[in-house]
Amino acid sequence: MDTYSEQISRWTLDHLPARITEALNSLAAFERLAADMSHRLAALPARPDDVPTLTCRRLLVDLGFWGSALVRLARVHSRTDAVLDSTAAGDLSFRHYYARLAAQSASGHPPWQSFTSIITWNVPTVEVRLDGDLHSRSEGIFDGPQVRTWTGTASEVMLWELFKVGAALGSAANRSLDPIVSGAVSALSEESLSRLLASHAFLRSFRQRMVNFSRGQDPRGKFSVDVFMNQIRQFGVPWQSEAEAPSGPHDVESLARDAIFGMPQIRHEQWRRDRSGSMMSAEGKRLEQAADAPTLGEVIQRSVAKTRPFDDLTVSVLVAAHDIYEERRKLSAAHYGIARKMLYRPQRVQSSDRADTPTLAVDNSQGITGMSDHDVQRFDHARRVNPLENVLAALPSDEISHARSLIQESLSTHSVSVTLRHPGTATSCAQA
Repeated sequence: MDTYSEQISRWTLDHLPARITEALNSLAAFERLAADMSHRLAALPARPDDVPTLTCRRLLVDLGFWGSALVRLARVHSRTDAVLDSTAAGDLSFRHYYARLAAQSASGHPPWQSFTSIITWNVPTVEVRLDGDLHSRSEGIFDGPQVRTWTGTASEVMLWELFKVGAALGSAANRSLDPIVSGAVSALSEESLSRLLASHAFLRSFRQRMVNFSRGQDPRGKFSVDVFMNQIRQFGVPWQSEAEAPSGPHDVESLARDAIFGMPQIRHEQWRRDRSGSMMSAEGKRLEQAADAPTLGEVIQRSVAKTRPFDDLTVSVLVAAHDIYEERRKLSAAHYGIARKMLYRPQRVQSSDRADTPTLAVDNSQGITGMSDHDVQRFDHARRVNPLENVLAALPSDEISHARSLIQESLSTHSVSVTLRHPGTATSCAQA
């Protein structure tokens, strides 16, 4: 790691959370922090045009945390986001330096902090395996195990790890289905059945991890709702008016999953387009690919319409496809349950006791991307629609029961493992 990049990284890990806490309570401390950041940024190359690609990406992570901290603190102290223009980096403003780093990184990173810089690059590498075979790998870009945070809390580290593991499991699930919806794999084949079961196993593992997270089963302790609402979320601030703040909804595989399964009843297309501005360029292409393909339900329905009578394999594919839609419904319900537990219900309690409400930079009555409890509930309801319900209802119940018993037996033999690793070490998460 370049010396200047290593110094920035070390300061972010060792000092940023404490300096933020101090600056939240004192305008003078905030001004000292901004001045100190400018002083440290002066050690960077005056312009990042020749900075190595990996160094650019590491700086995008560290300085992303700095930039969102500055914007949040400016709001708390009734300043404006012009703090990113008045804080210097090299011979450019912080805002313009960050945008130049993003361009130099050769990654398609937006000119502000993103899901990628908060989570994907920040958290150590995540590997997802099914029965020992690697299905998904999401790279971290730092040499050590430490995760950058604003709060210095285990809760923040746990949250970023959950997001990254969820994205990796989501990628594995989606990539298993891609060849089916693209037509590269026949929908009514043994390979299709195998891919449906693999995707089901990945989604189920993701759901179980969200449930465990909600129940506080992490050995590092229970996730703090107060830290989430009044600290972590408060750094989810846009860097300029036309941009959105980065957050979990910018996970491209989550959006791709909705495209693969379909989102009837709501205007999901506009919501998806609104997310694209805060994504990497490759993620935008991935989303277009998923959106342009038919849904899984459409592919299965078209295939069975040409097949009569149904053989055992066709029935098994139908049941497996139907049941993966049910798993998707359960996953959505688990997400909505976390949103209610961690945000919407506590927010109502907090709002009823405004005397204890801290100064907020981000409105806790809605999600980072502006979604209310009602909005998230509508999405959850839309994900409950199973387009294969009627197809399955036309089959004899004994054939369905037989196929489902074989599928459940197969699923029970699958082992999904998730590993967080950095050079020299590997930490296995619980298998599911």
